[in-house]
Amino acid sequence: MASGDAGKYWAKGCKLGEQIGGVYVDKIQVGLIFNPPWSQSTIIVSETFARLPIAFMHPYAETLVGELKASSFSLLDTYPTPTYVSSRPIAFQDAPIRYISTSQPNSAIVCLFCPLSTTSSSEPFPPPNLVHSSTSAALLSLIASRFPHLNATLLVLPFPRILPPAPKVLGNSDFSHLSDDEYQWSAGMMGIVHTLLFSAVGQKPGAPWQTPSNSKASGAASARNRAPVNDGMYI
Repeated sequence: MASGDAGKYWAKGCKLGEQIGGVYVDKIQVGLIFNPPWSQSTIIVSETFARLPIAFMHPYAETLVGELKASSFSLLDTYPTPTYVSSRPIAFQDAPIRYISTSQPNSAIVCLFCPLSTTSSSEPFPPPNLVHSSTSAALLSLIASRFPHLNATLLVLPFPRILPPAPKVLGNSDFSHLSDDEYQWSAGMMGIVHTLLFSAVGQKPGAPWQTPSNSKASGAASARNRAPVNDGMYI
């Protein structure tokens, strides 16, 4: 499941093919379902045009687990770098992909996350940082607490801003902003997270991630989105 801004941008660079279904909450479409021919996985692109209130997140996650009947889950979301707690300040442009898993991650992921030098493009998501107020967090928590025989790995991309809180009520689906991106990650970072998403469920992607046609030339954010090194939280 790929959610929010990360899910929308990732989906644009994948050849997901024709939508085969949708996920609805109170008759409002929240997710898109795909079965691309190059993957054995069912892919859900969630909350790209309608955000769930917190009260809906757990039932939504519970329904997905029950309906998909999968043995493993791979999730994609974002984490806000301005509030990320670290032992040292990390400039946004240097922030890596991070991950958290309900069990020992797939060996392919561990290998990819092992730094080969003093810097690494991918690292664990350690405490005291929390993933909360998102459907990804609800799904991860549900699997960890009630379905310990299932595996779930959440991959989070760095995001330059703090997202607004979840809405109090579920609004109508808004498709008007699907062509717009809050942030466009680099092609290199997206290629890595694309591989990791499938490695988390023991697969290799059958098609590469490709930069969308409407992406900025650099694949990165504009200068206004680049946070200075002291804009984060560190202890």
